[in-house]
This record gives sequence, structure tokens and C-alpha cells, in this order.
Amino acid sequence: MSREDPQFKLRMPIELRAQVEQAAKNSGRSLNSELVARIEGSFVGASTLEKLMPAERARELALMARAGIPDEIRRRAIEAIARAVRLGHSNAAVEVGDLHLDVGIPDADLDNLINEVTQELSAAGYKVSWDDITAICIEF
Repeated sequence: MSREDPQFKLRMPIELRAQVEQAAKNSGRSLNSELVARIEGSFVGASTLEKLMPAERARELALMARAGIPDEIRRRAIEAIARAVRLGHSNAAVEVGDLHLDVGIPDADLDNLINEVTQELSAAGYKVSWDDITAICIEF
């Protein structure tokens, strides 16, 4: 982007701004660049244009999306636990096969992504086991 690109004011809650500022810091970008990258990432796949994006940009957007995987797994785990509790069960199954974690993510990166959630669940007292990389069994 250049300084000649159009500008506009944006209002956002202070908590959201703090999150974006932290994300920008973590990714080594300015606040503006972080917002633009995230907005651009939300349109990937939604465009009807058949424009080829540069590989570097594809890599950057994929890494941003990858960072959201633990949050998605965590969200699914919380929902599965709540459902199991409502049904009177003592374990929950979380399907993650649709995330295709077995393809396109280096093993070391994948370990970091799933360990974050596994450790959080274990710290809360749950017994966690992974069925391959397609499902999580959570016992309580």
C-alpha cells in the first residue's frame, strides 16, 4: 500500500483495538497493515474473479488463518462438553476432520496448534486424547 491509497476513519471498541494491536505486534505489521490483511483474508475464496494472488501473499494469508485453528478447536470443545453435560454424559467427542489438519501444515506447527488446546483442557482437569488428527475425546 502507499500513502496515496484512500483513507477513512474507523471506530471500534477499545478491547477490539487492543486485540488488533497485539496481533499486529505479533505479526510484525502496523495496525493498518494488520487490519488490511485481515479484511483481505476474509474475502479469499469469496471472490468470483479468477485472479492469481502472489505466492508470498497466499503464504501470509494462510499463516493468519492457521493462527485461528486453536480458537476453532477450543470453541468446538466447549460446545461438545456443554452438550455432553446436558445429556448426562461423562465424555465428549470433538470432530475436527473437516479442518484437514493432516494436510498442508508442518508437523511441528500442527503440534503447537493442538498442544495449546490440549494443555488448556488438561489444566482444567479434563483427560484428552486425540483420535488420529480427526477427533478429540474429552473425558471428565
